[in-house]
Amino acid sequence: MRLLTKGLLIVAIPSLFEVLLLAALFKLQGDAAEAERWAVHSVQVINQAAEVREPMLVESASIRNAILLNQFEPISRPEMWSDLEIKIGELSRLVSDNPSQSALVREIHTTIGQYRNWADSARALMQRGQRDELIRQLRDDEGPHRLSSFLNHLDRFTAEERHLGVLRNGVLQAARTSQTWLLIAAVLGSIVTAALASLAFTRSIGSRIAILIDNAQRLADGQVLAARIEGDDEICQLDNALHRSSERLNEASRLALIYRAELEQRAAELAEVNTDLRQQTQDNEMFIYSVSHDLRSPLVNLQGFSKEITHATRDLVAEVERLAVPEADKARLRTLVQDDIDTSLRFIQNAVTRSAGIIDAMLRLSRMGRVELQPALLDINAIGQRIVSAMSGSIRAKGAVVEIEPDLPAAWGDPTAIEQVFGNLLGNAVNYLDPARAGHITLGVVKGEQAAEPGMVTFFVRDNGLGIPAAYMGKMFIAFQRLHGNAAPGEGIGLALVKRVVERHGGRIWVESVQGQGSCFFVALPTKAAASA
Repeated sequence: MRLLTKGLLIVAIPSLFEVLLLAALFKLQGDAAEAERWAVHSVQVINQAAEVREPMLVESASIRNAILLNQFEPISRPEMWSDLEIKIGELSRLVSDNPSQSALVREIHTTIGQYRNWADSARALMQRGQRDELIRQLRDDEGPHRLSSFLNHLDRFTAEERHLGVLRNGVLQAARTSQTWLLIAAVLGSIVTAALASLAFTRSIGSRIAILIDNAQRLADGQVLAARIEGDDEICQLDNALHRSSERLNEASRLALIYRAELEQRAAELAEVNTDLRQQTQDNEMFIYSVSHDLRSPLVNLQGFSKEITHATRDLVAEVERLAVPEADKARLRTLVQDDIDTSLRFIQNAVTRSAGIIDAMLRLSRMGRVELQPALLDINAIGQRIVSAMSGSIRAKGAVVEIEPDLPAAWGDPTAIEQVFGNLLGNAVNYLDPARAGHITLGVVKGEQAAEPGMVTFFVRDNGLGIPAAYMGKMFIAFQRLHGNAAPGEGIGLALVKRVVERHGGRIWVESVQGQGSCFFVALPTKAAASA
């Protein structure tokens, strides 16, 4: 049985008992209300009987006074009898459910009619001047003017109604007493029933919850759990979940040991690989340094010898001019020396210069990984202004406009390295402008939804230059790759150095470009908070 069902039973059993007691209370309440209504009804009937008695007594006194004063006007007033008829009718209505009382009301009404007949005859005698006859009737103790019959019937009616009122009050008091005792029994019964139901419930689940708590503690301490709890309620399900968790934890521990052994083995292999990699890196750096050093001597010799040959050819041309040979032979010798030999020497010198530049670029690229960065909070606006001032001659020569957005946010990095990054990007933007239109270059920051992730700030260098073909986008940051080789001098290593510098700062660089429209290079650099983290 589910705990919810057991809980509902705990609530339902006392509630059912309370409902039954409340039903009995409502029944007693109804009986008490009915008894109270009848008790009040008896009081109303008695009061209404008094309403009937009073005008009859007043009328009798008024007739006697009128006879003594010899005035017939106060005798048998119609309005009084009409009011009395209304009151006797109300009294009859009040006791319509009691046949014996209804019969007494009819008798009272008959005696009232008899007294009214005598009052009407008394008025007629007074009008005829027979006052003495009326006085004689008044002196007659058994005369029709007597109210004894009316009063006797009314007293019998009132006594009967008082008796009914006493009985009804007794019923009312008994109902209220029963109601009080039933209310006390309801409260005590609810408490006892709830206590018994709770005791039964706690006895059925108390020990199982204790086992469940012990298993939870064992699971927390990594110990073996007790036997599973029998049943199908939520406690059993939770205990089964604890056992499954224990099994999974044990399995996870077993797998963790295996993974740890594998991880230690992989770590040892990785350490060995790192050692080899460091050795290879050192070997590569030594090789690059050795190659650059060994290649520089022949290049210097080539450059020196080519210059000596150039000077020698000039002397040779001068000697040819002094020879006593035909002019045609002199012209052929001049062409041979000035065109063929000078052109070959220029090619040699250009190749030597190009090779020296490549060697220097290789050295810079290899040294970049060893340069120790000195990070600080940088003012990118100031860095941009310095770069633009240094490039002002090239910018004027290209007829370009370089715009630096105001209030660029600060970034965290090495001042020299970051200035080299933006200097390279702005220099490329100036060098690769389209001569067919006015150049415009912007250094700014990405804002809004396109901004970098938290802890980073993304700057951009946008130009309207030659642009980059889509097929060449993947080669932009590879060393010695040049797209517009004739537009500006260089070895094609600048963007490779920029990428390496940015990545060493924990940032990233990427480019968006459309050929013939321009390019936009994005540089994401850490803020001070990101660098400190």
